[in-house]
Amino acid sequence: MSRHAHGLRAWLLQRISAVYLAIFLVYLVLHFIRFPSPDYEEWRAWLGGRAVGLASAGFIVALVIHAWVGMRDVLLDYLPHSGLRLVGLTLVAFMLAGCGVWALSILLIAGMQNGS
Repeated sequence: MSRHAHGLRAWLLQRISAVYLAIFLVYLVLHFIRFPSPDYEEWRAWLGGRAVGLASAGFIVALVIHAWVGMRDVLLDYLPHSGLRLVGLTLVAFMLAGCGVWALSILLIAGMQNGS
């Protein structure tokens, strides 16, 4: 794959993930306007539902992809030494992977507790 095509793929991933993030955030705002201040049990039941759980998991994945593409581009552009780039990219990758797995595990636990 050429360097240009690789850049195009990163650009496309970032745009697609941004659209999903925006749509999901609009959905959240509209949901909480319609159902203001739910208590903890209502919130947990709503989040543990299959559709909302899958959409939330998609949000987390899109957020991690969006952050990775952005941070990767910044590190590649502003870290001149390849050794520093490798260390920076590795740290960012582990941090994003850890946060993503942690957030997805929370959703999984919430879904299991609701019996869905």
